[in-house]
Amino acid sequence: MRPTPQNFSSVQPLLPTTLVNLDTTPATQLVRRLQRTRQAPPRLLIDCGSLRCLRTLGVSHVISELLVLHRAGAHVWLRNVNPVLYHCLALLKLTDVFHLLPAA
Repeated sequence: MRPTPQNFSSVQPLLPTTLVNLDTTPATQLVRRLQRTRQAPPRLLIDCGSLRCLRTLGVSHVISELLVLHRAGAHVWLRNVNPVLYHCLALLKLTDVFHLLPAA
């Protein structure tokens, strides 16, 4: 049976939340920026529905980028998670690591 996004977080990301585009900014670059600022753990919002790299580089690339951000201490909120990405997150037991939001 195929998992479905039923465990979407009912809590909206708390402010301040930074919108992140993984198509234009690699996670390693974001991590360096986060390390320089050394403030409270950032809240990053990623709209997965508009990610070109998800289609061109694949799900494993996106999950790798998300894990880099998570390891750097960021709270990562995902919006518009497609079924394939959700399925992979569920198989890797990462649905509790990232905050999943329903489609905008």
